[in-house]
Amino acid sequence: MMMAESVTVFFDYLCPFAWRGAEVALTAQERLGFVFTWSHFSLFQGNYCGEDRWQIWNEWIDLNDDRGTKGLLPFLASCAARRQGRMLHDTFRLGLLRARHRDHRPLDWDTVRTAAECAGLRMEQFEDDLSNPECRTVLAQEHHRAAARGVFGTPTFCFEGGHLAYFRIRELPASSEEAVELFRDYRQLLIRYPYLETVKRPRLHNN
Repeated sequence: MMMAESVTVFFDYLCPFAWRGAEVALTAQERLGFVFTWSHFSLFQGNYCGEDRWQIWNEWIDLNDDRGTKGLLPFLASCAARRQGRMLHDTFRLGLLRARHRDHRPLDWDTVRTAAECAGLRMEQFEDDLSNPECRTVLAQEHHRAAARGVFGTPTFCFEGGHLAYFRIRELPASSEEAVELFRDYRQLLIRYPYLETVKRPRLHNN
């Protein structure tokens, strides 16, 4: 029996491409047997160009902000959910991504709490862990690990053997079969042509 391949995915809850990548990954996981580990990468932090030493994991959170104060609230909630096990975290993560990018909900506390409840998280523990400063440390560590590997956008998939690349799709595949073919071809492209760095379509301004 073929062993499952471990894949690390660097993602940001603010990113619609991360949501679409997660949907494709879910289908690939079920059909191709991949095991995905989801690791946080802050696009706000990665794109920050200020001269001061601002760091998102030290930011104050406005629980009513529709972007979760630069994405920090969903990051910390994700770290808290992960403490209750992989399966519950996976359910929470996908639920929150769908709430934001499929259902167009704000990333405020109400949306985060609803995603946690729907995932079946133990809410008292979830809220305690959410306020634990260690979650901010975990976020910082994961972001720096991603940055050290040259990650610049989300989602970025890292396959065994060190093959990693940004994965950006404009829309979801039309079927689960197409999603499986897409992900299989994407992986094979990275492995077969390790010298290939960029394939990017030109875009019109109205796209």
